[in-house]
Amino acid sequence: MNKIEISDTLLFKFFLGETTNDETDRIAAWLDANPEEHQKYMNEVHEKFIISIMTEPDSVPEADTSLWYRITHSRAIRQTMGIAASLLLVIGGCYLFFTSQLTQMVGSPTCIESPTGQHVRLTLHDGTTVELNSKSKISYPALFIGKERRVRLEGEAMFEVAHDASQPFIVETYACDVEVHGTHFNVIADKNTQEFSTALFEGSVTVRNKINDEEILMEPNTVVNLRNGHLYLGALNDRDNYLWTDGIISFGGDNFEQIVDKLRRYFDVEIEIQREELPEIKYKRLKIRTSEGLDHILRVLQRSSDFTYKYNDLENKVIIK
Repeated sequence: MNKIEISDTLLFKFFLGETTNDETDRIAAWLDANPEEHQKYMNEVHEKFIISIMTEPDSVPEADTSLWYRITHSRAIRQTMGIAASLLLVIGGCYLFFTSQLTQMVGSPTCIESPTGQHVRLTLHDGTTVELNSKSKISYPALFIGKERRVRLEGEAMFEVAHDASQPFIVETYACDVEVHGTHFNVIADKNTQEFSTALFEGSVTVRNKINDEEILMEPNTVVNLRNGHLYLGALNDRDNYLWTDGIISFGGDNFEQIVDKLRRYFDVEIEIQREELPEIKYKRLKIRTSEGLDHILRVLQRSSDFTYKYNDLENKVIIK
């Protein structure tokens, strides 16, 4: 029977939860081959791992600097492992069990949903900033462990992603995945209205269609829209639609139906139109602060259009006539 060799680097990967299934099987077989000696050795390596997180020594197992960088430059991993260090040393064994428990703990998603009529700004532990628009939701793990940083979005969000080539950032939505290469971009993913778009301001992203696996690599100042199951790339000529991060809603060039859709989505309000023909909007460009409220926005729109409305605040409903 061939002797199984296990390196310190592989064990470091195991403690980080980054080993493949084959590598994990190798470690399990290695432990079974000589439980007493190999468990003792594993304990020693784990002590090195805990100490390395806290002290950042000069030496790295097998000079694996890329792995070392991920360990020593992740503050969240260092904090989590530091808290768990005393528990691990007391347990003394059961590493397979503990690692699975730790992976489950850090992999449990955190869900944030922005309130109606407001947007929320948050910073993920890797340094990525997210602006979450009204009635939008994002789910993300407490720690990004593994080969990618994956979050799930429902609604609209603006991202500024911290670059890490060894761990790509992926925004998962109901229709498409957006793989990020260190950048500033906006994503809309509304399953209810079947709307999906990505607008890129800086850097580059790859948009991948879940329906047919088509991909588009975007460049700055472009926008991708999903229509009839296919992705379409175009120029980003107007950034006013993305001023919501500054508390501004823009209606430049929108028809009445598009304006109503924006108001429904932002204020989470029911809007019923009781007329055969939609009003014509004469404004060419219109930007209003959302803090002024829905009633104020409707009164401003009335100045350039022929309609009346009744706003029932208690029922959160608008009737347009």
